[in-house]
Amino acid sequence: MAKVLKIAAVVVAIAAAIPSGGTSLLGAGLMSAGIAATATAASAIAGGLAIGLNLATSLTAKKPKVSGVQTSWSADPDAAIPIIFGRTLMSGDIRYRKQHGSKNKWDTIVSVLSGCGPIHAITQTYMEKEPISFSGGLAGVYKIDGHDRIWQRTQLGACPEPSYLAPMVGTPPQWTPAHKLSGYAAVLNSFEYDASGDHTLTSTPRFNWLGEGVLCYDPRLDSSYPGGSGPCRWDDPSTWVYSECGWIQAISFAIGWHQGPESVRVGGVGMNIAAIDVPAYVEAANIADANEWKSGGRVTTADDKWEVMKSLAQAGGGEPIRYGAILSCFVNAPRVSIGTIGIDDVIGQASISTAQSVRDRVNGITPRYTSEDHFWEQVPAGTVVNTDYRATDGRERTKMVAYPMVQCPAGETPDQVAQLAAYDIANAREAGPIMLPLKLRFLGYRGGDCLTIEDHPAFGQIAGKDVIVTKRQIEPNGATVTLTLRTETPAKHPWALSRVGVPAPMTDSTTPVPFSMEPPTLLTLVDTDADSATISVRAPTTPLLGYTVFFGGDSDDFGDAAPITPRLIDAPGKVWTVAEDGQVTGVTRYYWAVAYTDDDIASDPVGPLAVEIGTGMVALSSIMAVKRSDA
Repeated sequence: MAKVLKIAAVVVAIAAAIPSGGTSLLGAGLMSAGIAATATAASAIAGGLAIGLNLATSLTAKKPKVSGVQTSWSADPDAAIPIIFGRTLMSGDIRYRKQHGSKNKWDTIVSVLSGCGPIHAITQTYMEKEPISFSGGLAGVYKIDGHDRIWQRTQLGACPEPSYLAPMVGTPPQWTPAHKLSGYAAVLNSFEYDASGDHTLTSTPRFNWLGEGVLCYDPRLDSSYPGGSGPCRWDDPSTWVYSECGWIQAISFAIGWHQGPESVRVGGVGMNIAAIDVPAYVEAANIADANEWKSGGRVTTADDKWEVMKSLAQAGGGEPIRYGAILSCFVNAPRVSIGTIGIDDVIGQASISTAQSVRDRVNGITPRYTSEDHFWEQVPAGTVVNTDYRATDGRERTKMVAYPMVQCPAGETPDQVAQLAAYDIANAREAGPIMLPLKLRFLGYRGGDCLTIEDHPAFGQIAGKDVIVTKRQIEPNGATVTLTLRTETPAKHPWALSRVGVPAPMTDSTTPVPFSMEPPTLLTLVDTDADSATISVRAPTTPLLGYTVFFGGDSDDFGDAAPITPRLIDAPGKVWTVAEDGQVTGVTRYYWAVAYTDDDIASDPVGPLAVEIGTGMVALSSIMAVKRSDA
């Protein structure tokens, strides 16, 4: 919590020093305040009040949807090309599969992990959700029971690739050095099947790969951009860098990835940098980095490009905005008002909505995010609720919202998705859309700029309030600039930025379930013959599922004793030798304990209890097994 509050304080301080928007200072200089309202303007406002709920703005649009699936190893030859962003799991799309060798004992599979290469790195391979290592790294052999069974070779997707993914065993048909897959991060796996062998694969295991995705253009690392420093250039992908910032990924997606001698676009939109409001994206990236908001996941070339832009911006705490042919953006952050809208600045009929629809005005959101703890599945975090809003509403109004590019690393709490959900809740309570036709001097204001409405009765409920510009329209014929606005409540920012996420519960845990003690079950010590150096135990005659008997060495601390191999007792009334010849040597006292076993889950051993070697048949009624309860 302290870390989150510290970040919130830093972001508020940074935002307080930033004039909103990249070109708004000119507009702020032109603003005048304190002008008396004219009767004509007042009547225009009063006559133009309208609910306007059918007016859609970019900041009240539906949440983004992208179709990328990260965990399924698919085999669709017509599938779209995946694009991987940030550090995330890659499922792989199978593009080649052939059996070869004697009796087709080898099965070779080539999977595409991401287009728009090269990606930054492939760091880990998973088989059936378990990490595995290959001798020689990611281009090597994985042994099963000491035998070579799986081979793997990877590439990051350089364009062009210096060589193809050469098989490490056998010669797959129709796979030649001409199949380089330049520009694609890919992996080649070969599996060996041998029905007559002692150690063999019986089915194709499920594979996944953890990696770091495509390279991006970061204006902050471009010395040709004002304030930038570094070799990064928007029109030279060889200078691009790895980034986990959603806004840097978004501006890169807008530019697109171009490959080959003729610079063919293979992914993204394909916009010229002149059509992008770069200062707005730089500001948004700085705020997202200060908040530690990251973006990662998978989209495909078949996804709607605007939906991809929205999903990347959503992970960065905002949304993209279009001004005709110009792409800009808005990020949630504390704002300082840089101008005032006076009553005499309104020169046409206004439309003011004092609230959003009841359906959208929620007081709680259950956010869905990608969890590394759940092997990169989309899971719901704990519901984020604003108790003040709920008290005002008199009942709980919640909905589930997906944040497809928001991830939570293993062992951490999903604070980012909780903070983004909090912002969505707070923004849903703001009044809007507010459409005001204004004089041409408001031409310099853009989306994200904060203005103040003059405290005049004609403005009604929005009088004296701060507002955020969400859209701007220019009407040359009427010499009018129409701004679409939304109210801005400063108190929402510290509340949203202080949220701590509640992770989804773990349902696939290897931790043993709790055991409870049941009445003692007798295990009888039947032989402790020092001459034969054996220790034997008879199981009860009553039915049982299984007991494991543990023996330790000559120590009164069973935990530190060197144990004799545990033996499972699973037949009623049977005598089991639990310590064999050679294991009882030169020691007159041993310590033993028992554990109850059910469905391959064992309790902790109960003990220790001492046994004297050579004392003959001794029944120890205090030996007790524990039985798992229904809880």
